[in-house]
Amino acid sequence: MRIGIGAVAGILGGPATYARQLVRALALAGGHEYVVFTDRPDAFAELDLEVVHVPLPTPYHQLGWDHVRLPRLLAERRVDLYHGTKNVLPWWLPAAAVVTVHDLAVYACPETFAWPQRLHLRLSVPRSVARAARVIADSEHARGHLIARFALAPERVAAVPLGVGAAFRTAPPAPAVEALRQTHRLGPRLIACVGTVQPRKHVERVIEAFVTAEGAARGWELAIAGRLRPGYAPPWLRALPPAVRWLGPLADDALAALYAAAEVAISASEYEGFGLTVAEAMASGCAVVAVGTSSIPEVVGDAGLLVVRSDASLLAAALARLVAEPETRAALAARGRERAARFTWEATARRTRQVYEETVG
Repeated sequence: MRIGIGAVAGILGGPATYARQLVRALALAGGHEYVVFTDRPDAFAELDLEVVHVPLPTPYHQLGWDHVRLPRLLAERRVDLYHGTKNVLPWWLPAAAVVTVHDLAVYACPETFAWPQRLHLRLSVPRSVARAARVIADSEHARGHLIARFALAPERVAAVPLGVGAAFRTAPPAPAVEALRQTHRLGPRLIACVGTVQPRKHVERVIEAFVTAEGAARGWELAIAGRLRPGYAPPWLRALPPAVRWLGPLADDALAALYAAAEVAISASEYEGFGLTVAEAMASGCAVVAVGTSSIPEVVGDAGLLVVRSDASLLAAALARLVAEPETRAALAARGRERAARFTWEATARRTRQVYEETVG
């Protein structure tokens, strides 16, 4: 088959990681002819496949990218199947289609989205899942949410877990970790909080938990890394408590170095389609604290400390335990590595290719 894949790779975050890693794993596995439509051709330069540049000046141009530019290019390239990897399909398509809907946070937590993004998703996602021959979800939780929200036939929706890149499974070079420490003036004992900074991630609760657990007094620092969602200016950025560091967005190699430098990773997000940053932290050997709702229990299992809801006092209690108990940190780090080993991009690509073949075959 000749398969077109829409891959927005220039906006830092989970969907971009998914697009890059899925395309890479599909290309290396072979078996079909792939055409990638992307805003970042350089992200796929080393792969043996056709790449079509579709410029995306800013995230606010996503509507035109999906619905104006793509249909014409798909018709020109004569694809047999198109895969939209970021929640939506073009309103007009010249081929059969599969769409990956990473989560339905726009329905579960609508107040946490900027209104242009909320409008785009609320208009496009229902049409996309209705138009798609098959829908891919990142987890069983996300699959169930899709089926219930849009009354989809269960056989049309496949749960295909995400993977963890090789960079997080092996320790980065010691000089890279030291360079990260020096660049951001980080101390020896780190707690990492990673992810796109937007309201539903509740980074403010992580900060409150760190302060309540007396992390600074015990010699620890909290390192927060991620892309700020456009238009969002969290109040905590104006006055960070002692020992809380804002690192901003990090490239993949720097992110791997941060996880290698940290002993603990924490997330206060109460709604996730998968929880990729948690899986990457586990693969890197961090003991994790997270909220045991949505898809997170599928990822973490018994390999981390899960609290029942996104509450600063509950997160603080879990964090204080890990700070005080090195043996618990070590045990969870070992279990986390073992559990994260089940999530590979090769497996994601294999199951995704099966969906393609079921769709067209």
